[in-house]
Amino acid sequence: MNKLTQFLARTLERSWLKGSRLAWVFAPVLWPLSKLIWFALRWHAIWRPTKDQDVLPVALLVVGNVYVGGVGKTPLVIALVEHFKAQGISVGVISRGYASRGANSARAPQVLSAQDQASAVGDEPMLIFKRTGVPVCIGVNRHLAAMHLLHLHPQLQVIVSDDGLQNNALTPEMTVCVFDNRGLGNGWTLPAGPLREVWPRIKGLHPSQSAPYQWVVNTGDQPQISGFAAQRSLAKKAFNAKGVGIELEQLQAHPNAQLIALAGVGQPHLFFEMLNNLGLDIDRCLTLPDHAGVEDYVVLLNSLNLESKPNTQILCTEKDAVKLWSVYPQALAVALEMQLPSAFLKEIDQALTVVMHNKRAFSKPSNADMI
Repeated sequence: MNKLTQFLARTLERSWLKGSRLAWVFAPVLWPLSKLIWFALRWHAIWRPTKDQDVLPVALLVVGNVYVGGVGKTPLVIALVEHFKAQGISVGVISRGYASRGANSARAPQVLSAQDQASAVGDEPMLIFKRTGVPVCIGVNRHLAAMHLLHLHPQLQVIVSDDGLQNNALTPEMTVCVFDNRGLGNGWTLPAGPLREVWPRIKGLHPSQSAPYQWVVNTGDQPQISGFAAQRSLAKKAFNAKGVGIELEQLQAHPNAQLIALAGVGQPHLFFEMLNNLGLDIDRCLTLPDHAGVEDYVVLLNSLNLESKPNTQILCTEKDAVKLWSVYPQALAVALEMQLPSAFLKEIDQALTVVMHNKRAFSKPSNADMI
């Protein structure tokens, strides 16, 4: 992505924010296009035939968003997966594998392995796989990805989809729509606004809108939408590619050390702010586009001339680390930890119990002991 494209993208994103004067600059051109896209989606929904085979034989939970871009879906998926694991529930994850470049990234579903590279399978699926250790399958057709995952791991009791609220191949029983402090932005749909669909959601546009169990979770500290509030925080310890950890408060013990923070995520400023809130004095904050490729990290590292600065330490997000470590293993990754409200988890558990019971008739014989 060249500098002009980045500038135009940032300008458009600013116009999406509530109260932005830029909205009135873009609105005359983009608002009619938004309406055209919206009516096209509605027309497609009306004439789209129902596919019974889209219903999975196990419980399906989709974690998605209506505000385009990074709102905290993947950390929430990780938190939910860890919660299910703690309950003794066998869980798997499906993902689109955004920005994946493998041979099968646009065709057949692919289950991740320890030998895969994030550049080939996507940074978010690889992060989920490394953090949770559960089976993860990527694929353009999420339903096929889920069925492929079940074929290889028939013991699974629930599948979590990282994103996919607007994916018509999925018919989930449970959905979580994630928001951050930006709420609905200017309230318009793409491209005049940031919304993938109107809010409140209209039944009939996507199968997920008819899910019997639906929740809203806010990941920001100033929720704009009614729902549950999650709390995000950084771990107090950072790790390099070899798993060697260091307390964040010890990072600036060397008087000549330079501390660089690097983030190639949807909202990098949030990572930098959380580091500052922990008392770290960051010398430089560097950003890359969300889902940047390994080659982008190489270019950035070369520009830093780290060979002549042996005391430089680079802090990054875990999402960056799954790519950065392949070329700079000494980078220190700081985990983002998400605490989910107990009331929300209780409702999730209650709904999952009902869904798993109703799935008994559809379960494979090998899943007979799933409830």
